[in-house]
Amino acid sequence: MNHTLLSAACAAAMISMPAMAEVSISLGSSAPTYGTTLNFDEVGGPTGDFISTDAWSGIGIGSLGAGDGNTFVGNLNSTPGFGWLPDNNVMVGNFGVFMEFSTDLTSFSAQVWDNGGPADFVSGGMLAVAQKDGVDVATYFWETPVFGTGGDNWFDITTTDGSSFDRVVFLGFAFVSPVTIIDNVSFNTVPVPGTAAVMGCGLMLAGRRRRA
Repeated sequence: MNHTLLSAACAAAMISMPAMAEVSISLGSSAPTYGTTLNFDEVGGPTGDFISTDAWSGIGIGSLGAGDGNTFVGNLNSTPGFGWLPDNNVMVGNFGVFMEFSTDLTSFSAQVWDNGGPADFVSGGMLAVAQKDGVDVATYFWETPVFGTGGDNWFDITTTDGSSFDRVVFLGFAFVSPVTIIDNVSFNTVPVPGTAAVMGCGLMLAGRRRRA
C-alpha cells in the first residue's frame, strides 16, 4: 500500500463512527473498579459539612453535591442507626446526590444506599440517571433501595462504542427526609478524540518510510 492510500485509510478510520450506541445502568452485588477512583478516604480529602461542590475537580469531577446544598463526608459507622455502613468515610446527600464531570465518561460505578424504601403509589424508590448535555441517556428505577440492610447496592453505568455521558444523579423518593449515601466511586473518561488512531497511523507510516 503506498503512502497516499495508507494515509487515506487512517483518515477514514479516525472519522468513522459506530451505527448504534447506548448507555446502560445496572444494579448488582458488585461492580468493576474503573481508572479514576474516589472513596472519600483519600489523604487530605475534605470531611465534614458543607463541602464545596468543586472539592474533587482535580480528579475530573467538576461538581459533586447534595440536593439540599449540604455536601457531607464522614464516617457514620459509630453513629446510632448507621452501624450497618462500612467503617470508613462516605458522602451523604440529603435530597439526592448530583455529580457533573469535566470530561465525558464511558463508564462509572459506585456503591449507593437510599432510604426511599419500597415504591408505592405515593412515594418510595430511587432513580439513577445518566445524562449527556442535560438530556437523560439512561435511567434505572430502584424499587426497593437498600438502607440499614444487606442487598445489592452497586451501580454500574457502561456504554457502547461512541456513546458517553457527563452527569450522574441518584435521587431518592422517601416521603420524609430523603437521604442518599454514596461511596467507592470510580469512572473512565472518553479518550482524547483520534489520539489512538493518530498514534497508530504515525507508527505505520514511520515503519513504511524506514522500509522504503
